[in-house]
Amino acid sequence: MIKFFRDVRQKLLSQGKTGKYFKYAIGEIILVVIGILIALQINNWNNQQQNIEKEQRILSSLHAEFSQNLEELRRDHILNIYSLNACVAILSLDKQGPVDPKKIDSLIGKAYNYATFDARVGVITDIIASGNLELIRDENLRYVLNQWTAELNDYVEDVIIRRDYWVQNFGPLVDSFIPTRNSDAAQDRPDYKREIVIKPMEVPAENYVRFLNDLKMDGAMFNYYINQSFVTTNEESIEAYLLNVLTLIEQNRQHD
Repeated sequence: MIKFFRDVRQKLLSQGKTGKYFKYAIGEIILVVIGILIALQINNWNNQQQNIEKEQRILSSLHAEFSQNLEELRRDHILNIYSLNACVAILSLDKQGPVDPKKIDSLIGKAYNYATFDARVGVITDIIASGNLELIRDENLRYVLNQWTAELNDYVEDVIIRRDYWVQNFGPLVDSFIPTRNSDAAQDRPDYKREIVIKPMEVPAENYVRFLNDLKMDGAMFNYYINQSFVTTNEESIEAYLLNVLTLIEQNRQHD
């Protein structure tokens, strides 16, 4: 093709048709430019299609990870609501009425049976670290995904406060009145199965009476209840966040 164009130009020059030569040369340049632009357009289109395919794979992986997180969060939230309700039940017990040690043991066990949501972050961390988050065309979805770490950090802070308060304050105070081992039977959950079951320890009923009427114990129980309230409130916020993310992902996925 190049040889053909060269022969035409040489022929025009040899015939002295300079004007036609320049017109032809300009036309040839225009054709070359058009060809280059078409090639660039095709290349850009191919790159765009490849990026869209990558984006769809990313969205699929994100959907799987965030769906798993939502499922685990809901399981943990149920346990934490049970724990919260047990605290309310203990705080609401009639301090002047008859004492039921087994009931108190059971409620303590449920209060202690809290859960911590451990989010899966492998996919989102890899996407952000590799810079592939920019392949997601939806600006709103990109923004929301960038907030995931902040959502988790708020939750983790409350979880640490709750754990440390139980270990350092609430738990030891309970032990000074009634055996923690007596609450073991109330901690019935799939991830807490053991072959060995610790037998309860009998203590005087007076211990339970003092447990209910001790002001320091009452304050510790209330503080634990507040800590657990912050955790469950944060879980509700995370659930709303996860549902929003999954909705946005679905809106951007291309289903066959």
